Amino acid sequence: MLRLVLGVLASRRSQAVILAVLAVLAVAAGTAAPLYASAADRAVVAAELRAATAAERAITFTAEIAAANGYTSQLDSLRGQVAERTDGSGLTEIVAVHADGRVPGVSPVDAPLSMRADVCEHLVLTAGTCPAAAGEVAISEPTAQRLGLSTGGEFTYRAHKAPEPVTLRVVGVYDPAGPLAGGDPYWAGRADYTPRPQRVGNPLFVAAPTVAELRATTLIATVDMIAGDEAFTAGNLDGLTEVVKPGMGLVGVRIDNGLPRLLQRIEETRQVLSLAAPLGAVQLLVVCWFVLLMAIGYTASERRSELALGLLRGVPPRHRALLALGPTAFVLLVAAPFGVLLGWLLVRLLTWATFARAQDVVLDQGALLAAGGTLLVVMISAAVAERRVFSGSLMEGLRQVPTRRRRRVGLVELGVAVVALAAIGQSYASDSQEGGLPLLAPLLLAIVVGLLTARVVRSAATRFGASRLHRGKLAHGLAALQVARRPGADRLVALTVVAVALVGYTVSAWDVAANAARERAELALGAPRALTVYAPSRTALLTAVAKADPDGAWAMAVTRQDDPDMTLLGVDSTRLATVALWPAGATVSAVDTARMLRAPAGDPVIVAGDGLEFEVETTPEFDGPMRLTAALVGPDGAPVTGAVEIADGAGRTSYKLDLPACAVPPGCRLYWLSFPVSPDGFTLRGLRQLGPDRVLLEGQAIGAASRWRADMGAEREVTVLNSDDAVSLRYVPSDPRQISTDIRLYVSDAPVPLPVVAAGPPWLAHTGELAEIEPLQALPRPVDLRWVSPVLPGAGTDGALFDLQNADRLSGSRDNAIQLQVWLNAAAPADAVDRLRAAGLVPVRDEAVGERVDRYREQGAGLALRLHLAAAVLSVLLVALAVLVLAATDRRNRSAELAALRTQGLPAGAAARAGRLGNLAMIGIAAPVGALTAAVAWAVSGPARQMLTASGGLAPPGPGLALVAAAVAAATLVLLAAALTAGRSLVRATTGRPGSVEGQR
Repeated sequence: MLRLVLGVLASRRSQAVILAVLAVLAVAAGTAAPLYASAADRAVVAAELRAATAAERAITFTAEIAAANGYTSQLDSLRGQVAERTDGSGLTEIVAVHADGRVPGVSPVDAPLSMRADVCEHLVLTAGTCPAAAGEVAISEPTAQRLGLSTGGEFTYRAHKAPEPVTLRVVGVYDPAGPLAGGDPYWAGRADYTPRPQRVGNPLFVAAPTVAELRATTLIATVDMIAGDEAFTAGNLDGLTEVVKPGMGLVGVRIDNGLPRLLQRIEETRQVLSLAAPLGAVQLLVVCWFVLLMAIGYTASERRSELALGLLRGVPPRHRALLALGPTAFVLLVAAPFGVLLGWLLVRLLTWATFARAQDVVLDQGALLAAGGTLLVVMISAAVAERRVFSGSLMEGLRQVPTRRRRRVGLVELGVAVVALAAIGQSYASDSQEGGLPLLAPLLLAIVVGLLTARVVRSAATRFGASRLHRGKLAHGLAALQVARRPGADRLVALTVVAVALVGYTVSAWDVAANAARERAELALGAPRALTVYAPSRTALLTAVAKADPDGAWAMAVTRQDDPDMTLLGVDSTRLATVALWPAGATVSAVDTARMLRAPAGDPVIVAGDGLEFEVETTPEFDGPMRLTAALVGPDGAPVTGAVEIADGAGRTSYKLDLPACAVPPGCRLYWLSFPVSPDGFTLRGLRQLGPDRVLLEGQAIGAASRWRADMGAEREVTVLNSDDAVSLRYVPSDPRQISTDIRLYVSDAPVPLPVVAAGPPWLAHTGELAEIEPLQALPRPVDLRWVSPVLPGAGTDGALFDLQNADRLSGSRDNAIQLQVWLNAAAPADAVDRLRAAGLVPVRDEAVGERVDRYREQGAGLALRLHLAAAVLSVLLVALAVLVLAATDRRNRSAELAALRTQGLPAGAAARAGRLGNLAMIGIAAPVGALTAAVAWAVSGPARQMLTASGGLAPPGPGLALVAAAVAAATLVLLAAALTAGRSLVRATTGRPGSVEGQR
């Protein structure tokens, strides 16, 4: 019997080959869906991990522990509590102990002493070795330069809560700008204990014996749970999510948990991918399934007369059933393994060509089950289709002319229409992807429109063909009747509508997603290019940018704080309009924003000489001697500090402070004056610059109430006392247990409250919700909300912009612990980075809009669209193959009909045109309907559109009509070319020569 089945296949080799190709494609589509989803899922996780900060990959636990009798027991207790709450999460534990302190001297250095597990594996040592014994230390290159030390040198270190200093010997020097120090998850985002270029106060790394020798009363213990790449496997993500849920509080322990934000981003993109990615394979599978059923139906129609003859000759029923179903089943079974292999190859090729990094494509159990399920569905569908063909009467089987198709609506068609209407209705009602049904709306709508078009075309073709014949238009009439009567013509029309609609819809989504990704990237970066840098201070950043770009033509200094609630951006408002990419959705212009961020304020006090003289008056109640410290910001933004000793006793005296660093133009800006205790009986009457000499402040200028202010947040404790020609202050601590030894009198040279322009909903301007912010990680500062815009560059839809110089002067600190950036516009020169480096900045990351776009395209929607686009292209090719299938299987009967008509007097030209026009007419009618269906599907499929064109909360623009029209035209041309090829082959089979019908009588 097998020989008979093989003989049937051998007699129709072309149909068997085409059937095998379609079966391979169907199984490949079923195999590709889980394979691509799995590979894309891994790509999504990898892309998010590459973009994640060190803080987002860690849970940090910080506690102050007693160390009078040793710290190990307290540290072990903290580790045990942490381990109990993170057990089974796959996180890596990093334990550390720190002590804050100072290296005393003429230029003291404030730096933490740190013992961190395996620290030398994450440092780049430029000299020496890793500390191991008591008293050994590794210091950073800037610290070594400040202290004038190299390996083998010694210095004294005094911990804040230690009875006496210890002597440390330098055994290693490390580079704080090493490749691992910036983004290595090992550092857990701890700004205080992470080395940074150009910072003198970098951590001093020691071994455990050195910490014990400090004999400090208390220490800072940290336990960091780091999520490495191995923790983000598909099987571990759910467990990791459970571990990092809120509710991990420990008494006396500060917990900073950045993992939930990262896990939420990963989960959101995985959800989009899990819903959207299979849709591409489903679309391809549906088209392939329809084409396969059409080919099976046509092949069965050709063998119908053979089975009818077998019935007449008494062939047993089981043999007839085997001959009817066996050839198709045999082809499907043989083709299945090749389909699995092709599916794996297609996914491997797609991931290799479009993913940022290569992904392993593993042929797992899920893919094999999907392939088996696809094969089973195809075989059942084939059996049903062939049974429908072979179940007719004997006379019908012996006929060579196909039977007229009935017009009743099938249950499948009715079911698809109902489901499509339900999907569209749910899209309008809920506008959500819940349940996944709205995501199928475009495909279902295309199928419904295709089926309706097929029915309308069949009826219209019958009437049109009859009228053309009555009028003597033989070619048009015969072509129209071919469309009306051929068994697969209506299916081909439906397939064409579906394929063209999917191409139009997918290219629309692709174009909109590309535009949305670019808008989102421009909004996130704020400028065409964002350079992350290190600088000694924020003022140094402003100074260096001004030095590299003195005209303000292409660069702007920026500070960035990505807080959980909002993004805070400090910008150089004088360059904002020139450099920033201003979003179209903003309701305020760049020029107006820059103007609103500036406000009147007092002039800075600039010391442009080599010294500063204080004119001081003291009364008998003054408790001296007392140290007066002057904090200034140097010409290059570096801190400049000096101190004078105010003598005891009443009287008016002048004190001189040498400041050689301030003799360099443009001089130093006076930041604040500091006293160790309340300076009762002290009055400041004048400030003069030395070398060259000039008066800075005296008389009404120094006594003005607007000239000085207390530290923001300390107004209840520090009272500034102004008189006509002098200023003084009084300090009364609110809590006698916490008495400050750094009582400051600030120069008031910035506006209070701080002007800001915010991004957010309109009601934010009226609720007072944004009354305070914490710019530059300072204490809360009152703000003057000048404007609320839906979006702002860099801040997105939830953030605030403020002037960096004003915020820096209000911050109360010359140090920096936040991200520093330089935004560059399109006019930036090719050597922009070199100029900024020469100005004193250390670039650590350079990101352009195009790179951020690529990153967004690596997320769930972008990865899903790649499969959708590939499926749409393959769908068009499948329909083109269906045209050839229809022509190949129908060529014998159709050529016989045309030959018979030629014998009866049909002109050769009319026969040739009739042979060519039939398939061309079907494509020419169905393609415009498919294009219109794509437009309708785009309008009604809200959730699918939002998912595939995710733009970070923005409203993406509409698709580019030129690109969509070009894609639809290309798909139509491919189908027309297939139809033209099929027509020519029909004419060739009829006449023996292409292009004419002669000699067939």
